[in-house]
Amino acid sequence: MNQRKMPVYASQWPYRGRIVSLRVDEIDSYRGDRRRTVEVVEHPGGVAIVAQPSPREIVLVRQYRHAVEADLWEVPAGRIEPGEDEAETARRELLEETGYRAERLEYLFSIDTTPGFCNERIRLFAAHGLIAGAAEPEEDEQFEIRTWPVEEAWRLVLADELRDAKTQIALAWALARSA
Repeated sequence: MNQRKMPVYASQWPYRGRIVSLRVDEIDSYRGDRRRTVEVVEHPGGVAIVAQPSPREIVLVRQYRHAVEADLWEVPAGRIEPGEDEAETARRELLEETGYRAERLEYLFSIDTTPGFCNERIRLFAAHGLIAGAAEPEEDEQFEIRTWPVEEAWRLVLADELRDAKTQIALAWALARSA
């Protein structure tokens, strides 16, 4: 893959938050004949977990997402904490959101969620050897947990009823794996 990097002449951070920060960079224009500013939402990155009690099932959690003002079905996922190993984040989020523990995690690939303006990268893991238990949500989290037939969950994608991109990608992987 061609890795071109634009020189950055100046950066400012008009907003620094708990989850995201906004960085404004001054870079060359694409033609290189002038400079322009671009806005970048900085995010520490996260993980998403494909948890399948059987090859034709997948565990999804439903939670309210204020940014889109809707309850969404999603694969278990969460933000990587500073200094935390990605696999450890996946284990923690799987337990918090579903109660499952995994005997083994397999790293699949990463997803740049919205590269036009955000540097968030999600690492997708498959959880193998699931051991059921009680979910341990954080104080401000509330989930509905459901195990879906993969094909039924995929039909929600096709009906535009499951719009979460990381979950769509996870479902496509699970569907291809079960074929």
